[in-house]
Amino acid sequence: MTNNRIITHKIKRGSLIHFALDGIKRESFEVIKTELTNLLKRRAGVYALYQNDKLVRVGLGTNIYWRLKGHAKSKKLVWNTASLFIIGEKNLKYLRDLETAIVRIAKPKYNNQKGRVRDEHFLERLLKKSVKLKRKKLHAKRIQKDKEMKALEYEIHNIEKVVASNR
Repeated sequence: MTNNRIITHKIKRGSLIHFALDGIKRESFEVIKTELTNLLKRRAGVYALYQNDKLVRVGLGTNIYWRLKGHAKSKKLVWNTASLFIIGEKNLKYLRDLETAIVRIAKPKYNNQKGRVRDEHFLERLLKKSVKLKRKKLHAKRIQKDKEMKALEYEIHNIEKVVASNR
């Protein structure tokens, strides 16, 4: 017997996200920018911007410091705290997928794009195909039951004719 379960206990924490920094205040960004520049130089990851604990923007950056610095200077984007999630270099290929998943789940106010998935409607097509097959099977069973019902009705009719002729 093969075991097709996904074994999650073998997945190590930190496989995708190497470091995180939560609760960076927008106004303190200027104060710690030198430290952040050195710490985050050429680091890629995902950031989340919050306004009063409500997620308003999620994004990615191959140089996350400069991305966050740009948002700190922006007058259009209203936020007061940020979180950073640094992704390991070997996982950079998953950065856009990670951003897409977060944006689709959280639906932040300032994210206009919802991101793309390779074959977005694949599961929907499979489900529709399954429904079509089940409807076909249901139709075939109805036809079979209808035939059985007609056969029973015919037998009843014949029995009633015999009973009526013997009176």
